[in-house]
Amino acid sequence: LFSGGTIPVVVRFSDFTGIPTIPDNAAEANPRGLAIRFTMAGGRTSEVVSHSFNGFPTANAEEFRQLLQAIGASGPGASKPTPIEQFLASHPVAKTFLTTQKPAPLSYGTLAYYGVNAFRFTNAAGKQAYVRYRFIPVKGEAFVPPAELAARGADYLSNELPQRLAKGPIEYEWYAQVAAAGDVIDNPSIAWPESRTLVKLGTIRITRMVANPEIADRTTMFLPGNVPPGIEPADPMVTLRTATYPLSYSHRQ
Repeated sequence: LFSGGTIPVVVRFSDFTGIPTIPDNAAEANPRGLAIRFTMAGGRTSEVVSHSFNGFPTANAEEFRQLLQAIGASGPGASKPTPIEQFLASHPVAKTFLTTQKPAPLSYGTLAYYGVNAFRFTNAAGKQAYVRYRFIPVKGEAFVPPAELAARGADYLSNELPQRLAKGPIEYEWYAQVAAAGDVIDNPSIAWPESRTLVKLGTIRITRMVANPEIADRTTMFLPGNVPPGIEPADPMVTLRTATYPLSYSHRQ
C-alpha cells in the first residue's frame, strides 16, 4: 500500500444519515463522507472510511445505537422533552457533533475528511504506532455562504463534481495522525490534539467519474476493516462497522 507506486483507487462521496434522498443543501446532510478503495498488485484491496468532522458522536457502538433510536423516536408527535433531547442532554459530545458541523461545502472536493477510528501500524522491525487518518484537500477547504445555500438545489454537490473534474483532478494529501502517550485509542468521540505528528502517507488524485454513479453507489461496498498486513483495527468499532455495512449494502440492492 505504501510502496511508493501509483495505486488505482475508487472514491465514494456521501451525505450523512444514510438516506439516499436527503438533499445536499439540508443541514442534516453534514457531515459528508469520503470512502476509498485501493487496489494493489495482485488484486488485493484495502479500504478507508472517513467523514468531515474530526470525531464521532459517541464513544462506542452501543451508545450510537441509542442515539439512532432516540432520533427515530423523536418525530413531530413526540412529547417534550423528546428522546433525542434527553439523549443529548446526557451526552454532550453527541450534542457538539450534531450542532457544530462545518457549513455546507462548495464541493465534496473542498472538505477535509477524518478517519475517526484508530489503527495500529506495525513495521517490518516490529515497531508499532497508533494512527488516525485524515485527508486534506490540496486546494483548501471552501464553503457555501449560508444565504446562498437554498438556491444551490438538492443535488448541487453531485452536479458539481463532473464540472470540477472537467477542469482538472481533485487532490487530497493523505496523512496519518500519530498518537502520543496518553491518547485514547478506542474511543472515536475523543479527537487527538492537533499538536500530534502528521505523517504523509500519499496523495489521492481523483480524475474522472464512473460511467453510471447510481449503479456504482448501489453496488459498491467499503469495509473499514479490510486492511493489509501490518495494519490492524485498534478500535472495536471498526469490527462492528465492518460487520454492519454488508446489511445496509443488501438493503440497497
